[in-house]
Amino acid sequence: MFKISLKYMKNAKIFIKKVSFAINDDMYYNIYMTNIDKFYSDVQKIKKKERSENPIYDGRKASLAVASMFESMNRDLGDLPHSISEYWMNNYIDNSSEVENEPTDEHVEWLLTVLSFLDGSLEPNMDLPKKDWKALMDFINYEAESLPINVLTDLMAVLVSKKVL
Repeated sequence: MFKISLKYMKNAKIFIKKVSFAINDDMYYNIYMTNIDKFYSDVQKIKKKERSENPIYDGRKASLAVASMFESMNRDLGDLPHSISEYWMNNYIDNSSEVENEPTDEHVEWLLTVLSFLDGSLEPNMDLPKKDWKALMDFINYEAESLPINVLTDLMAVLVSKKVL
């Protein structure tokens, strides 16, 4: 038995239709997906594909595919996403004691937090180590001229709130 419920959310005079399907009144499927949800789902697909296509899972290869996807999702930010993905690979994947199991949920969570930071959806409970915020600040400062001013302002505001500046 399917029930369709339509909900409308008003945000800055924009209506977003949210559709949910209830199956037996206790399981819901939501077709409204954020960039964060999509990224996480695509990471799982990359890992699954790597496992199914190769007799031995190559965690580094899967991580490189995830890094490439991260860059392509943020291509409007110039070289900033590439700098961030290189940092992630160097500091989290290549230094992992179990590279063959990468990317781990913890390391994917790191990218999800950065993705939220870049798209302006960072929640108060999302955080990174101070050294990572400082590295992000360095990358942003280096790429500042190529970033849209509104994005640069928003990113810097977060860095100030994180007491990095």
